[in-house]
Amino acid sequence: HIPRTSPSPSSTPTSAPGMTAQAKASGTSRNSHTKISPDMKHSARNVFPCAALAGVVWFTAPTPEVQAGSALVSAAQSGAAQSGAKRSKDSLEKTKPVEPTSSVTASSTSNSPASAKTVGDDPYADEDMPKTNDALEKINRGTFKFNHQFYRFVTRPIAKATVFIIPAPVLSALGNVLENLESPVRITSCVLQAKGKRAAQETGKLLLNSTLGIGGLWKPSDRMPELKDVPAEDVGQAFGKWGVPPGPYLVLPVLGPSSARDAAGKVGDSLLHPSMWIPVSGLKTATSATQAVVENPDRMDAYDAATKDAIDPYIGMREAFTAYRAAAVRK
Repeated sequence: HIPRTSPSPSSTPTSAPGMTAQAKASGTSRNSHTKISPDMKHSARNVFPCAALAGVVWFTAPTPEVQAGSALVSAAQSGAAQSGAKRSKDSLEKTKPVEPTSSVTASSTSNSPASAKTVGDDPYADEDMPKTNDALEKINRGTFKFNHQFYRFVTRPIAKATVFIIPAPVLSALGNVLENLESPVRITSCVLQAKGKRAAQETGKLLLNSTLGIGGLWKPSDRMPELKDVPAEDVGQAFGKWGVPPGPYLVLPVLGPSSARDAAGKVGDSLLHPSMWIPVSGLKTATSATQAVVENPDRMDAYDAATKDAIDPYIGMREAFTAYRAAAVRK
C-alpha cells in the first residue's frame, strides 16, 4: 500500500529558463506513473487467476507433434476399418455362385465342370511341365559361352554369306534333297513308335518326291493334303515315346542344346541315314557339309529367337529346347 501524498511546492520541479514544452510533458508523464488508482489495484488482483487459467490451458492444449500423431492414429484406424470392410465385401463376393460368361463354352455332351474350357486355353495347360534336369549347368554354361562366340564370329557370318551368295530357290532345292535323304530315319522312327499311318505317309512322300521330284529337288507331296506337313520323327522321339527320360540337359560344342536321350538318338539317326550304308566315296562328308551350310541360316534364326530378348540367354535357350522336344514327343 502506497500512501497518497500531495507534492509540496518545494518538491515540484521548477522549469529552467531553457526547458522546452516536450521536456515538461515528459516530466509530467513520469510523475503521473507513480500514482496507482483503486481501479489498478482491482485489476492487479485479477491478473493472478487469469494467468493461472492461461497456464492450465497452455499445458493441456495439444502440441503440433501430438496433433500429427493423433492424425496418424486416426488415419490408421480409418484404413483398418476400410480394409476390414473390403475384406468382408470380398468374402461375400467369393461366396456368391459364379455365373457363366461368354468366354466359357460348356461341352454339349457332358455336364461336369471339367468339360468347360476357356476359349484360347493351352491344350497342355493342365499338364505339369517337368523341371529341366541341368545337373551339368556349370559345364553347359561354359560350352554355351564358347558356342555363342563361335556363332557370332564364324557361323552367323557364314549364314549371311550363304543367303547373299546362293539364290533362295537353290537353297530350297538342296534342303528338299537333304530332307528326302532323311526319309529312312523318319520311317524307322514311326515304326518304332507303332505309328503305322505316319510311316505310310513318310513312305509315300519318299516314293513321290524321289521319282516325280527328281531325287527330292522338288516336293510334289506338298500338293497332296494327306502328305503335306507330316510331323518329323527321329529316334530320340521314339525313345521318349517308350518312356525313356530326357536325362541331364547338355550343350554340345558347336551343335548346341541337346539331352542325354537326344544325344543317343542322334547316334541312331546317323546309323539310319543312307550316307552311312550307301557305298559312295565321300557321300557322308558331302552330305554333312551341305547340310551344315543349308541349315545354318535357319539354325541362327532359331538361336536368335530364343536368346535375343532373354534376360539369361542360357536359360532362354534351355527352356525353349526343352519345351520343343517335349511337344515333339507328344505329337
